[in-house]
Amino acid sequence: MDAPNQCRWSACANPVDAVWPLVPTLLQDEVISSWLMRCALAQGCGPTTLASEAWPERRFWCNDPDRELTPKSIIILSRLSGIPTDALLASTLQPLYRLMAGTSLFPRGTVPWFLCLGCRSRRRCGGLQYCPLCFREQTPHYRIQSRLAWHTVCPAHGVSLMDHCESCLAPLCPQLLHPPEETIGRCHRCGYDLSLASPKVASDNALKFQSATDGIFFGAPARYGEYRLALAQWLSLSRWMIGILRSAMKAQSPCTKNFFRELGVSLESLRPPSTGLPFEFLAPSERADLLTNVWNMLQAGPDRMMLLAEQERIRASLLLPRFGEVPIPLGALARSLQNKKRHSSIQSRLDKPRSPKSVLMRWHRLLRKFQR
Repeated sequence: MDAPNQCRWSACANPVDAVWPLVPTLLQDEVISSWLMRCALAQGCGPTTLASEAWPERRFWCNDPDRELTPKSIIILSRLSGIPTDALLASTLQPLYRLMAGTSLFPRGTVPWFLCLGCRSRRRCGGLQYCPLCFREQTPHYRIQSRLAWHTVCPAHGVSLMDHCESCLAPLCPQLLHPPEETIGRCHRCGYDLSLASPKVASDNALKFQSATDGIFFGAPARYGEYRLALAQWLSLSRWMIGILRSAMKAQSPCTKNFFRELGVSLESLRPPSTGLPFEFLAPSERADLLTNVWNMLQAGPDRMMLLAEQERIRASLLLPRFGEVPIPLGALARSLQNKKRHSSIQSRLDKPRSPKSVLMRWHRLLRKFQR
């Protein structure tokens, strides 16, 4: 790491003996889809045309190329571009997923901690983030960390990341740009220069959580109270905290408010995501709000959390996940709650109308799809 709060996920690479006539340098930390889009515009063609030449049998941009680029595809791309295969592989999300899950093969569907593109044909609902100040100072490109769900802040400038065009609110779809555009730093819909967007000051605690999580990938210790956590345990614990925060926002009680207030969380100031979608689909500001409070809960430690849960008589349904297990540092809390848990009858609600809140969430999801 060459600066505080700034990680280096991959090295830059220059083309050697390329078949394509104009191949830009693969920049430091640049995600491979970003480089492919810049490569296409440098050739004077659209990203679809370039991908069709390399992989004529695939609809390349209809899926997530950062996750699904196969070794065979990388070899073909290396031959055409002159970029070494190891550099191309390092610019995908596969090495990060291997560290997190032990395999580089992504499963289908939503993957924890990796932002979802929300693909429908070549159009998207989200999944890319950028810093306006970085776009002003450097060649516009998207970074590997722009695909990670715990990244909500630019570590270089301390401003919130953006995932849409400030002018027309369209999601970032640079794969839809075509010549005469020469840069991927413009909105595909209205042509707005993305570097002109107004940066917003980010949450310090969201940046602290982001830096701590990044540091684990580079060997920094992760601690929760007296526990030293591995990467998978840290991510599991953080995801569990996100889950109980979102559950508490839906049904607030005096006991729940007191419990979270003592942990440094104000439920009154938290706003439930308008769409109600999983964490990996949320906007940067919504994820930043949750991660800010996760950081506060992490600083409180497991002993404090267990003591407060006993004092406030927190219900088991809030802290015990429906699927999976409570993280290891809170095993004693889980055992205590399991002993007190009572089975209640489940009443069918099929004959009841949906609540206004539920209808509003569905409306926001529909608007999100129309913004593609």
